[in-house]
Amino acid sequence: MINLFISFYYFIKLFFKKQGIDVVFYYPKHFNRGEDNQNLFLKPLFESCKKHNISYLVFEEPDIKSDKKRHKKSIPFDFPFYLIVLLRKFGFRDKSSANILLFLFLRNLKFKNVIVLSQSLIEFFRGLDKEAKIFDLQHGIIFSDKKSYISDGKANSNISDDNVQLLLFGNGFKEILDLSDNTNYYKKSSHVIGVEISKYFRHFNPNRMVLITLQITEDHTEKQNKKMLDEIIKIVDSNKDLCFYIRNHPRFNNCIDISELERKTNKAPESLMECFALCSIHITEYSTTIFECAKFGIPTIFISSLKEDFNMFETDFKYPFDIEIVDVIKDYSNYSDEVISWRKKYYSDYDEDKFISLLK
Repeated sequence: MINLFISFYYFIKLFFKKQGIDVVFYYPKHFNRGEDNQNLFLKPLFESCKKHNISYLVFEEPDIKSDKKRHKKSIPFDFPFYLIVLLRKFGFRDKSSANILLFLFLRNLKFKNVIVLSQSLIEFFRGLDKEAKIFDLQHGIIFSDKKSYISDGKANSNISDDNVQLLLFGNGFKEILDLSDNTNYYKKSSHVIGVEISKYFRHFNPNRMVLITLQITEDHTEKQNKKMLDEIIKIVDSNKDLCFYIRNHPRFNNCIDISELERKTNKAPESLMECFALCSIHITEYSTTIFECAKFGIPTIFISSLKEDFNMFETDFKYPFDIEIVDVIKDYSNYSDEVISWRKKYYSDYDEDKFISLLK
């Protein structure tokens, strides 16, 4: 509740005082996954703006389903957000809501660029300013039939209708978009800016510690979630000599009971970096963490429950192998080298100059 009052006070002040800014950053708070609740996706962009004297604001969207804490330097967007949600219930589209909020208290907020995560409120921000540049920063994997990016062989209308540009991790993702989009929208409207390099370390031998990143969310049916859970429990039961650590998806909200799995495994550390340092093998269905693990030479074992529906690591990303735990343990060094090499196509080093050049 305190964030709602802080938000109300901030935006009511805007009614009386103009604020001009170069960049508005906007994201849901469940992306605060780093130490001190940092948003690791946006952290290098914040630092680049500071370095180049580019002014910016950070708005954080509330998420009652997430227990992630707020970042202390962000501005709670609670007050406008709940008004937008209320207006949606009365049939208002986000662009119409933007006109209403402009009239009420946002008319004095002026910005040149907006950078969002997860395509959050892009229609609303386009309604606030028809001339501003709007960017969607990649936060997960993008594949050829990911509906939020590609629909019926063309760029999703949520992106193209509001002239949203994409900021991508690497050339591999851009190639997928360019080949999948028959309208060629992404050829000019997607840009590779790379990702920040984390502190490097490497597992050279399997330590029998296994990280399982769960994909159990409301994105799937109850039947699909149950199939995944049953297969993972079977793997755990069949490998008593291994120590398993489970990490829930950020959007997991107890949609099914996973207590049996929790009794048989350990809870993974909150920090992903601690997970990577602790575990030398990774198991998942199709998590973004596959790429993150590959950076440190950690091979991934795929569960196959939903392979017919989610096979992008085979068809689009061409993951270099599909093997069992016992195979990884026998020849760990070679599999580790393979995943490091494979990842380089999709994740390039962060290009600060490219990012700055794209801003208005």
